[in-house]
Amino acid sequence: MVETADVNELIKSSPFELSESDKESLLMSEDDFTPHTWNDIKQVIAKGDLSVLKRGPSDLRNYILWTWNIRANYGSVMHYVLSERLHWDPPVNGRLPYIDPVPFSNTADYRILRNDWPYGTTSEITHLVVWLKTPLPVKDDGDLTPESKQLIESFVRKMFAVVDERSDRLLWFKNREHWQSVRAIEHIHVLLRGVDDALITGLTGQAPEDMICRTYIPR
Repeated sequence: MVETADVNELIKSSPFELSESDKESLLMSEDDFTPHTWNDIKQVIAKGDLSVLKRGPSDLRNYILWTWNIRANYGSVMHYVLSERLHWDPPVNGRLPYIDPVPFSNTADYRILRNDWPYGTTSEITHLVVWLKTPLPVKDDGDLTPESKQLIESFVRKMFAVVDERSDRLLWFKNREHWQSVRAIEHIHVLLRGVDDALITGLTGQAPEDMICRTYIPR
């Protein structure tokens, strides 16, 4: 476990805003951390306070250190994700160039990847991120508009049709901007439960060991 003084320094100088749940996680040992279960996540999504979702202590510490390193080498996490993960052109006048203005309408305008730094969940849960070039309209309070929710629902049902929704194995959510660590690229989170990993590799082109959290060594 990282010394408390070092953790306090991480909290004070984190490159992104930490929730109270994040701070609690940083001060824990790995043995004391309780992973989110499927029912936990369902309740969190239903209540709408996604700030309570947290990463495990080691992953969160490493994520902070990784983010510092990425900003030093790439200027921002956005630039890293665009160049090294998505292989998309940079924004033009603040917007990513897209083919179709309707989200999810063209396969070139989105990509599904494993979450390199997933929340701390039980082992049967897989955390994916759907990255989009097109923005999803939100209301003044930051919540998705009904039209945006319908677009996402339709996309998720179609893309993950192999996962029967009635079997309670599929969830999605979109963080409000305040809690997004990569704010400049539109994205939604998809969680799958008990899904064969070969399916995930086929969807993303990534094996589990391709996730940064599996290989990152703090410097």
